[in-house]
Amino acid sequence: MSASPENLVAIFVMALAAMAAKGGGFLAMRWLGRHRFILAVLDHAPGAVLVSAAVVPIVNAGGAFVAGAIVAAVVTRTFGGFTPGLFAAVGAVALARWAGLP
Repeated sequence: MSASPENLVAIFVMALAAMAAKGGGFLAMRWLGRHRFILAVLDHAPGAVLVSAAVVPIVNAGGAFVAGAIVAAVVTRTFGGFTPGLFAAVGAVALARWAGLP
């Protein structure tokens, strides 16, 4: 297995960015304490990252991914957890693709 230098540099830069973000979060918690704004940002950050990652396939791919996103939102809201929503979304996309949606 081999990787091009551009890919290795991209992976290294992403790792540095992740470490800088985590370090910045630790510094913010140390200086600002457990302020409710910081807690709100930390509570909503994972969802925001997932939504930003999911928007591209939903917009570009169409029907099956839109159905999966709707099912994921409903199941996550109903059952109150990420895991059931994730499995429901994967199942809905697979079922929609099997049914012939693009």
